[in-house]
Amino acid sequence: MKSFKYYLELLWEIKSIIESMNSTLSLIIVEGKNDERALREFGLRIATYRFRESGLSEAIFVDEISRVFRGKKVAILLDFDERGQRMAENLSRELEERGVKIEHYFRKILRELLIKEGIRHIEEIESIRKKAQ
Repeated sequence: MKSFKYYLELLWEIKSIIESMNSTLSLIIVEGKNDERALREFGLRIATYRFRESGLSEAIFVDEISRVFRGKKVAILLDFDERGQRMAENLSRELEERGVKIEHYFRKILRELLIKEGIRHIEEIESIRKKAQ
């Protein structure tokens, strides 16, 4: 069983990553409001765009994001399950083709940390906070 200290350190690491996102990114794309809420509880302050709740087709969504965020750094933090991975790859490719700078590092590092904890959905990061209390 993992210790209280382990979860405190993991909590600190996630908050540190999110603080780095705050200082280097212009936007984070998430699936829905629960994902956004979970990230905000860990200190996220920058703009988010909810892909699933936008009501837009993927093509229109990509056009809108690329129009506003062309030349800016954006991270895509969709879930780490198979569906989320496919969607993130498609969005990344489409947005990069339109001049949006996709920052892959944050998705990669968070995925590595969270998958070790059995977390495949962004909204589940709150469970780490509970284990650290």
